[in-house]
Amino acid sequence: MNIGLSTGCFFPMETTQAVEKAGMLGAKYIEIFFNTHSELKEEYLYKLKAIADRYGMQIISIHPYTSAIESFMFFSKHDYKLMDSVELYEAYFKACNILGSKYVVMHGCLMSYDFLDMKRYCHNLNKLSQRAREYGVYISQENVYNFKCGYIKNIEEFLKYADKDIKFTFDIKQAVKSRQSIYKILELTKDRISHVHISDYKGRTHSLVPFDGSFNFDRFFKFIKANTTAEAALIELYSPVIKDDSQLTDALQKLEKYI
Repeated sequence: MNIGLSTGCFFPMETTQAVEKAGMLGAKYIEIFFNTHSELKEEYLYKLKAIADRYGMQIISIHPYTSAIESFMFFSKHDYKLMDSVELYEAYFKACNILGSKYVVMHGCLMSYDFLDMKRYCHNLNKLSQRAREYGVYISQENVYNFKCGYIKNIEEFLKYADKDIKFTFDIKQAVKSRQSIYKILELTKDRISHVHISDYKGRTHSLVPFDGSFNFDRFFKFIKANTTAEAALIELYSPVIKDDSQLTDALQKLEKYI
């Protein structure tokens, strides 16, 4: 089990600066959040790789800046948009090859798209996964609030129809926001989990810095290490909750005991 953080913690910081900051804070494993298309140019990607190498960081996964429009791209009523969208995401697969990353995180489709059942959802996602595998990359579906795979009933359907190569990114705060059982989701997806996004919570207050809430990290890590295929646990927070960088360095140090 590897411990690290997501550059999403520093949004909207420019991405080279965010990766540099992650290194300065002592992270050895990171997920990169892209902010815009220009960051997918080869010259920029090699800058990111050089920064990561300088700090001895491994890039576990990348998060597309286009997550917000995946519903319109891959899951619209217009089939002709699907293959155009698959081709568009090749830029992320190529980025993974340069950065040494294996996973592209997907939000997927909004719950409000009630015309689309999970069988059709997975049919479309499988098309994207098949193209990703041509690059040696995996799609990793995240359990995002207000999106189809944020909910257990849809995850159960996802497991029936999604290609076995499609992985799963589990996020604590997203499960709290959607009021879904953390351990039920982990139990369902245990053989697919690529990595987990960690944060803390207390009651309905989510996205707290680890150990600032009441979440039982001892139980959590014991479970994921014994029962899942998760390779890494990465701190992912919304930047307004981080008042000082020392909060992240302290959390990383406390989490090291779970390696």
